[in-house]
Amino acid sequence: MSKKANPAAIGIFVVGAVVLAVVSLVIFGSGTLFRKTETFILYFEDSINGLEVGAPVKFKGVRIGQVTQIYIRFNQDDESPHVPVLIQIDIDRLQNTLGVDVDLSEDKVFQEQVDILGLRGQLQQASFVTGLLFIELDYDPNTGPAYYVQQPDPETGELIYKEIPTVSSGLTEVIKKVTTMVDKISKIDFQAIGDKTNDILTRLDDGIADIQFKAINDKTLALLDNLDGITGDPELKKVAGNLNATLDDGRKFINALDKDLDDVIADLKLTLDGARGTLTRIDDLSDNLNTMLEPESPLRYQLESSLSEMAEAMRSIRVLADYLERNPSSLLIGKQDTSSSDK
Repeated sequence: MSKKANPAAIGIFVVGAVVLAVVSLVIFGSGTLFRKTETFILYFEDSINGLEVGAPVKFKGVRIGQVTQIYIRFNQDDESPHVPVLIQIDIDRLQNTLGVDVDLSEDKVFQEQVDILGLRGQLQQASFVTGLLFIELDYDPNTGPAYYVQQPDPETGELIYKEIPTVSSGLTEVIKKVTTMVDKISKIDFQAIGDKTNDILTRLDDGIADIQFKAINDKTLALLDNLDGITGDPELKKVAGNLNATLDDGRKFINALDKDLDDVIADLKLTLDGARGTLTRIDDLSDNLNTMLEPESPLRYQLESSLSEMAEAMRSIRVLADYLERNPSSLLIGKQDTSSSDK
């Protein structure tokens, strides 16, 4: 006869198997069992609203760790406004996967990365819609000397975590601007704008309804018919033909005139050449006359002598005319001897 199974023992065995499976899943699933990790602390002055535990930690955009804890205060000055955040970095991933040959777990290497090469942490926004943040690690050699916030532990006098300095990301300023913009948008009276738009649309609708589209269409059709009738009128076509003929005649006349004008210009050129020659001969004649009429010229001397003789002849004719006027009978009886009568 078989022994009956103990339900309690079976239950304990099942529970233990489940617990073992969960632990194995957590350890081996996360992959942290055989990985070399290091915890660092960062102090952010910006608002960390949107940063949660488990948020990614990235180096040049590649995930190398995650946020493990967020405090309100942790070993810092009482007046410090910074918010402390613990992160865990997979050192092996940083060395092997990214090809960066550094071991941040070594104090000397870590200080060289921070103080000389400018390793800094910064908040970045994963999505503008969700507002979730992540931490980006990168080198900034122009950032200036590192500013540390962490104070030594009051009991041991030592620093508990290696601190990676941070730089402002400007997210707070962006959030303020977005908030201001949203506030301004919320103050816009969209209801009044909608009412005015509806009023304008109503007036436009009423105005369009008042337009006599049918009458306009009928008048347009009538106008087109009239234009078609005018363009199809035989008389208009005849006038157009006559106009074309007139234009052709005018074109021919201009061509003929152009040819005749060339002939006229040639004749005019010959005439001008002849006139130029005539003027030259007149100029020469004038020069010859000037030469002949000079005071010492023979022609002028002869002319003056002839004029003197002609003056003497005219004087004699005048004396004869006076005598005949006094003695008209002398033409019949001749000139009387005046000396005998006087005796």
